[in-house]
Amino acid sequence: MTSATYRSVLAVREARLPFFGSCVARLSFAVLPLALILLVREATGSFGVAGFTSGALASTVTLFAPARARLIDRRGARYGLSVLTVLYLLGLSGLIGLAEAGAGAVALIVAAGVAGVFAPPLGTVMRVLWARILDGRPLNTAYALDSVTEEVVFTVGPLLAGGLIAVAEPLAAMVLVMGLIGLGTVCFVVSVEPGAANDVEEADGRPLAVVGIRTIVLAFAGVGLVVGVLQVTLPFIADRAGSPGAGGVLLAMLSAGSAIGGIWYGRVQWRSAAVKRFVVLVIAFTLTLLPLGLIDGPVRAGVVVFVVGLNLAPLFTTAYFLVNDLVAASGTAPTEANTWVATANNGGFAAGSAVAGVLLDSRGPTLTVMAAVAIAAVIAVVTVLRRRTLVLTPG
Repeated sequence: MTSATYRSVLAVREARLPFFGSCVARLSFAVLPLALILLVREATGSFGVAGFTSGALASTVTLFAPARARLIDRRGARYGLSVLTVLYLLGLSGLIGLAEAGAGAVALIVAAGVAGVFAPPLGTVMRVLWARILDGRPLNTAYALDSVTEEVVFTVGPLLAGGLIAVAEPLAAMVLVMGLIGLGTVCFVVSVEPGAANDVEEADGRPLAVVGIRTIVLAFAGVGLVVGVLQVTLPFIADRAGSPGAGGVLLAMLSAGSAIGGIWYGRVQWRSAAVKRFVVLVIAFTLTLLPLGLIDGPVRAGVVVFVVGLNLAPLFTTAYFLVNDLVAASGTAPTEANTWVATANNGGFAAGSAVAGVLLDSRGPTLTVMAAVAIAAVIAVVTVLRRRTLVLTPG
C-alpha cells in the first residue's frame, strides 16, 4: 500500500487538531524527565534526590493511570482531560515553587508524586478517538502512525530539553513542559465533540474482566520488562567497551528500528488476522533478542537491537487494534482498556531496569540478556497458548 494511506488518515478533519494536541502533550512528557532531574539537582545539589523525585512522579503517573482513564470513561474526555490538566499544572507549579524555594528532599518527592497522580493521558484518549472517527478508514495505519509518532517524540524530547537547558536553565525547560501540556490539552478539548473520544454509556465493563485484554496486558508486562533490561544493558555494553557515549547511540538504534518497523507496518494492507500477527510479532521479538546474548561489542549490539526494535511499534499497533476489537465486543471501558496496555508496559519497564542493574553488577551483560530472553520466551509461549482469548464474539 502506498503512503497515501497515511494521508487518508490525516485527511480526516476531526482528527487533525486532536492528533496535533496529543503529540504536543506527549512531547511535554518526553521533555519532563531531564528537565525535572536537572531542576532538582540544581536546587538540592544531589542527583540522588533528583532521581527519587523523578521516580516518584513516574510511579504515580503509572499507578494512577487506570483511575484517570476511568474518570474519562465515566465523565467524558473533555471534562476529564480539562480537570486533570488543571490539577497537573497546579502540581507541577507547586513542585517548581518548592524547588526554587530550596525545600527539602521529602517535600520535593511528595510534591512530585502528587503531581504525577493527575497527568492527563492524551495519548491514550487519542487512540480511542481514532477508533471513533475513522469510519472505515484503516485503523491499523492510524495506530501505526500513533506509535511511530510517539517514538519520534520521545527521541526529540530529551534533545529539546538538553538544548534549552544549555542556553537557559532547568526552570525554563520545566516552564516549557507546562506550556506544552497546556497547549496540547486545549487543542484536543476544543476540537473534540462531547462523547467523540469515548462513549460514557458503553463504559460499564471493567477491562481486566475480559480474558483477551488480560492476555495482552500480560504480554506487554513482559515486553516492557525486556525493554527495561535493554535500557540499562546497552549503555553497560558500550561503557565496558570503552565507548560510554555509544550507549545513547545504541538506545537510539532501538527507537529507530521501532519507528521504521512501524512506518512499514502501517503501509501494508494486511490480509492476515490481527491475532495471528500479534502472536507472530511476540515470537519474532523473542527470537531477534537471542543474538544479543552472544555478543559484547557495541557495533554488533547496535545491529541486533535495531532488528529487535523493528518489532516494537508493530507490536503496539496490533495490540491496540486488538484491544479496540475486544472493547467493541465486550462493551468495556475503552480508555481504561487502552491504559492497561501502557500501564503494564511501563510497570514491566521499571521492573526490568531495576533487575538489570542488579544482574549487570553481579553477573555481567550476557547472563542479564539471556534472562531477558527467557522472560520473552515465556511470554511468547503464554501468548501462543492463550491466543484464542484474543477473539471475542459480540454478545
